[in-house]
This record gives sequence, structure tokens and C-alpha cells, in this order.
Amino acid sequence: PYLAKRTWIVSSEIPSTEGDGWIDPKLDRDSVAFLQYTSASTSKPKGVIVSHGNILHNQLLMKEAVQHTSETIAVSWLPLFHDMGLISVVLASLYNGMSCHLLSPADFLKKPRLWLEAITRYGGTFSGAPDFAYQLCVDRISLEQRQGLDLSSWRVAYNGSEPIRANTLQRFSKEFAPFGFRQESFFSCYGLAEHTLFVTGGFYNGGTSFS
Repeated sequence: PYLAKRTWIVSSEIPSTEGDGWIDPKLDRDSVAFLQYTSASTSKPKGVIVSHGNILHNQLLMKEAVQHTSETIAVSWLPLFHDMGLISVVLASLYNGMSCHLLSPADFLKKPRLWLEAITRYGGTFSGAPDFAYQLCVDRISLEQRQGLDLSSWRVAYNGSEPIRANTLQRFSKEFAPFGFRQESFFSCYGLAEHTLFVTGGFYNGGTSFS
């Protein structure tokens, strides 16, 4: 009922002349891009002012950390209202001029195989999620459903946003190694809204192993 009262705008039907009156807002690095709220994992959420300069600086850090190039192919189901999905995938794709393929978070939760299927289909090289998603793939993708998967293109499999469990990494690596996944592709990392996103995770050098 609430949505029925809204005005729907079909983007494909907006005339090109609609933008004729656009005026350059003269933004610079110090201009505010958006407000991002902290996770509230340790206290009440706080709004953090993120500037365009903050975003550019953090994108450079991530580019250096995981060696993004225009040849990087990102695949993600992460929600875009979360910084991991918005900044590390969508904005990173714009910043680096790389390909980006997005899935619905709801579809992933209903059928985890869709994530790995998309990596297979598009030759994804950069993709990741919180620890629970890797565990979900191990628990809910049967051996039969794994047939046809090819994860050999997956260069950086980042894991962050929640506690990273060695057991999850070990199980996922073992279960999906027959389908091309390499243990050294795992890239453990953490971020903070107060730092735009990427804070720690080392630098990718072909992969770091774990014990």
C-alpha cells in the first residue's frame, strides 16, 4: 500500500533534454560525498562524513593492496547500502575502469550457488564476502550442484566485515579446490567507516597462505 502511493519514474523514458539545465556543482576533494554510519559493533552508530578525497585515497589504497587493473572482473552480491558492496565493488569498478557483475543479495541467500556460478560465467577475478557466506557455500551447495563450476579465474577472494574463521577458510579451500579454487586466493581484510573502508589486509602478492 505504501509503494502504491509513490510516483514511479521509468529511467529509460526520461528524455535526454532533461539534463540540459544541469549546472556543475564545482565539487573538489574536500566536498562531502555522503554520510556513512559506523557498524555499532562497539557503541551506538555514528555518522561519519566521507569526502570525495577520502574515497579517492581509499580507492588508491585498495588498488595497491589487491593490484586492481582495468582487466579486473568483479562479481558481487553484497548489498549496496553497505560499504563493502558500495565502495570495494561498485566505486572500485568506476575508479579502476574494471568490469562489474552484480547479483541480488536475496538471491544469493536463497541459492548460494548463484555466486559461484556468476564467477564461473563471467571469469570473475575479484569477489568476496563476510565469513558466513563462504560457510554457507560449503554447507548448502551439494557435490552435485558443484559440477560445472570453474573458480580458477578467482584471483582475490576477500573475507572481512565479521570474524574471520580459519576453519571456514580451510573447509572452503578443501571443498572447492577440485573446481579450481586456490587457497592462496584468500585475502583477509577489515575496514572502518571512520577510514572510508579499507584499513588492514596486507598487500596481495599472489596470495598468502594460512595454517
